[in-house]
Amino acid sequence: MKKEELQQLNFKDFLPVVYEDIEPYLIAELNRLRAELILLPEHTSEETLLSIFENSVKNLNRIDQDENIESGIDTEEREGLCEALSAMGTIVGLEEDGEYLDEWREW
Repeated sequence: MKKEELQQLNFKDFLPVVYEDIEPYLIAELNRLRAELILLPEHTSEETLLSIFENSVKNLNRIDQDENIESGIDTEEREGLCEALSAMGTIVGLEEDGEYLDEWREW
């Protein structure tokens, strides 16, 4: 994995407009995914990578549906999250377009 590239990503740059109440949850999930990717061996299979991204997107689905958080994932957040996830996916060798994310996301 390209650990340095992953570490250089600033997720707040991807989410310039985000509801204050949901922001910490979204940033935490992006950081969790990055940490998991950094720990992977250099030649991790695409199947394993897709499974890890699927898990992260499903975590974001749960955040979006959490009734204890007033705000949900709206247009600005959705676009930023997709860009951040796609950027991480590209760094670790997944398709650049990030279309694989659409299979799992509900937001």
